[in-house]
Amino acid sequence: MPSSRLLKRRMKSAKNISQITKAMEMVSASKMRRSQEQTMTSRPYAAKLTIMLRNIAMHTDPSQHPLLQTHSSPKKLIVLFSTDRGLAVGLNTNLFKLSEEYAAQSPVEFIVIGKKAREYALKFGHKIVADFSGLPEHLHFEDALPIAEVMMKGFLTGQYSEVYFLHMQFVTTLSQKPHVQHLLPLTVEQIEQPAELITAKTEYLFEPNPTTILEFLLPYYVEIETYQTLLDAKASEHSARMVAMKNASDNAKEVVDELQLIYNKTRQAGITKELIEITTSALTLES
Repeated sequence: MPSSRLLKRRMKSAKNISQITKAMEMVSASKMRRSQEQTMTSRPYAAKLTIMLRNIAMHTDPSQHPLLQTHSSPKKLIVLFSTDRGLAVGLNTNLFKLSEEYAAQSPVEFIVIGKKAREYALKFGHKIVADFSGLPEHLHFEDALPIAEVMMKGFLTGQYSEVYFLHMQFVTTLSQKPHVQHLLPLTVEQIEQPAELITAKTEYLFEPNPTTILEFLLPYYVEIETYQTLLDAKASEHSARMVAMKNASDNAKEVVDELQLIYNKTRQAGITKELIEITTSALTLES
């Protein structure tokens, strides 16, 4: 049985770890709430843009736009959204497993977002087209523009036949799942109208004409999708880290309780041993 001094050291270490993970849990919870609010606030705007695009597409020939045309290149571009830091359970691991499945099917190149994605791509020898690690904690629409620009340029010049987003999709605080989104080439069917608004009848007056408006809105739609995915990935990251830190705090508390029980038993055993020795000595003296 370990000594009392060793048990005290272990309890002190476990308590210190518990305090650290608890503090990190509270920080992650605060960031998670802010990220969730930002994600949910931007979704109605993105949904309205989708509806508008679908209505405009009905008044023109969208297949003529470069972002809706197919290319013969065998290569595909994967935009991989990861985290800059660890301690997020298996969030990045699950994402990278999905990425390897796609990389095994055809030649791929990567735009990496987050240090973990860069480390993964370098480790497995994937070509990195652009690296956007170290994005700010509080994201703005402007942060998505360089990513969308590199992505659209590669597609429009015919370097890639398809562009995919790979990221963790935020479902609930306790649930995030790896998600693949086919982004380019865009299709009219891909721009799905929300079910609750399908029956809504909206008439538009186009100025100067639907084709010109569509040419402007399609790149903007790609930028909005990129921004929305960044927000989704950030909310998933903070949710996963908060849950991981909570589990770590709970585990540390259990370790402290177990060590305390062992310490009490060790201390009691020591006291009992001393009493037996004293009693034995007294009986020896009496005899």
